[in-house]
Amino acid sequence: MEQSIASSVRKNGAELFGSFHLGDAELVLPVAVVQEVVNYPQAITALPLSPAHLLGLFNLRGRLIPIVHLGQLLKIADRGERTEAKVAIVELPEGCVGLLFDATGEILRVHGEEKVMFGGAGASLIGGVLKLDEGNRILQMLSVEALASLPGMPVLKGDAQSRASNRLRAAQGQRRQGVSFRVGDSYLALPMGSIHEIIRVPELLSSVLASELCLGMLNLRGDTLPVLDFARFLGLASSTTGDIAPGDFDDPRRILVIRQRDICLGLLVDDVESIVSYRDEELLAIPSFHAWRTECFAGCISKPDGRHILLLSEAALVADTTLLDVTDGHRELYRAEQDGQVGRGKRRPGARETYVTFRLDQLMGMRIEQLREVIDYPPAVMQPPGAPDYVRGILNLRHRLVTIIDLRALYGMRGYSDLGESKVLVVENGEEKFGLVVDAIENIVTIDAQDKLRVPSVLSNQIDQALRNDMKEVVELPDQRTLMLLDAAPLKARLAGETLH
Repeated sequence: MEQSIASSVRKNGAELFGSFHLGDAELVLPVAVVQEVVNYPQAITALPLSPAHLLGLFNLRGRLIPIVHLGQLLKIADRGERTEAKVAIVELPEGCVGLLFDATGEILRVHGEEKVMFGGAGASLIGGVLKLDEGNRILQMLSVEALASLPGMPVLKGDAQSRASNRLRAAQGQRRQGVSFRVGDSYLALPMGSIHEIIRVPELLSSVLASELCLGMLNLRGDTLPVLDFARFLGLASSTTGDIAPGDFDDPRRILVIRQRDICLGLLVDDVESIVSYRDEELLAIPSFHAWRTECFAGCISKPDGRHILLLSEAALVADTTLLDVTDGHRELYRAEQDGQVGRGKRRPGARETYVTFRLDQLMGMRIEQLREVIDYPPAVMQPPGAPDYVRGILNLRHRLVTIIDLRALYGMRGYSDLGESKVLVVENGEEKFGLVVDAIENIVTIDAQDKLRVPSVLSNQIDQALRNDMKEVVELPDQRTLMLLDAAPLKARLAGETLH
C-alpha cells in the first residue's frame, strides 16, 4: 500500500478500501479516512492515566498522534515484535489516531453489492464485511463511527491548525522554565514557579491518614505536610518498595514540595532531571482520553533528541479532589500542634533560595533564576577565529547564537578529556547568551539564605582570581557536604565585555 493515501475516489459506483493485517485477521478501512501509513515509530511517549489499549504518543511532523492497539480491543493476540509493524493515521471527528497493524495489504475497489453492513445500535468495531471473489474472500470492515465513540478514545485538545499557526509565531513568545523529572518511564515537568523546593528523601513520619497514596508525613521546618507517591497518583507502577531509607545519597528519588495558598504537600518522584525551556506556543497538544485527571496535563515539550516531556498544570494538580482531601486532612489534624509551636523559641526560617547544583571538580550551585535552561553538550559548534581559549565555540540554539564557555579553562582547572557526558548551563546577559560547560548536573536544592557563609580569605586566596570574583559564599547542606555558590551576575558581565561574536 502506498505510504501516502489520497482521498477516496468513487468511480462507476465503486469505493476504495485499504486492507491491513492484524494477527490472522485481514481488516479494511475506507481510504477516505486514512491520511497516511507510517512505520512504527522509534520513540513513543507513554502517557499516564491512559487506557490499556493506548500504546503511547509519537510526534508526526509537530503533531502528537496516539497509537491505539486494535489487537487488545478485538482480542487478537499480540505478536510482540513490531519492527515491521505499520501505523495507519486515521482521521476521526475530533482528531487523528494511529491504528497499529502488523502489515499493510492492498487497495481494493469495492462495488456496493460487495458490501454487507451490520445493523443494530451496538458500538461494535466491526461494522460490516466485504464479500470479494464471489464470496470466497471475506474481509472485516472497521467501523470508524464505533471507533470514535469508544470510551477513552483520544480527543485532541484545541484546534490543530490554530496550534500549528501558533508554533510558527513561537519565536515572538516569552520563554518559560520548568523542572523536569521522571516518574516510572514517563518524563514530566512542572513550571519552575510551581515548585517550592526539592529535597532528598528523608525519614518520613507515620500518619494516621497513611494509605497506598499517602506514604507518610514530613516535618519541613515546623510545617507538617503529607508525602504522596506520585506514581500511584498517575496510575503508574510505584517505585516505592518497603520503607524509605533516609540518608542514602545514591538514592536518586526526590520529594517535590508544592506550596500554594493553604495547600502544602510533597510528591515523591523517581529522579529530578534538569531545567527545560519552552514557550506556550511551542507546546504540543496532548490528546484527552476522557479519563480521570487528564486535565492535569497542560501540553507536551518536544525535545531535539526526540524525547517528549509532559508538562503538568499546577492549577489542575492542586485542585484535584484526592490531593485536597489528603492535604486538608493533615492540615486540620496537625493545626493545633503547629500553632502551639509558635513563640516557643522555634527558629523562624529566612528567605528560601533555590539552586541548581552541578559538578566542576567540586560541588557548586547557581541560583535557579539565573539559568534559562540546561542542555547536553552539542555535538558540533562553530569555531570563531581568534577567540579566547576558554571559548569552545558558538551554538545556534533556536535561532539565537550562544557562546559556549569552558569554565574549567576560564578558572584554570585541568581540561576535559571527554565532553560527551558534560552539560551546558544557558544564561543570559541582556541580548547576549552564554553556555557554561560543567561536568554534570546533580540536583536542585533549596536553602535558607541566612545559612550562607562567606568564603574565608585563607581559602579564597588559594583559588583562581576569576573564580574568586564569582564565588564568594558557601553553604553546608543537610548531608554534610559543602556547596560552593557561583554567582552568575559578575561572570556574565565579565564575559559580555570580553567575548565577541
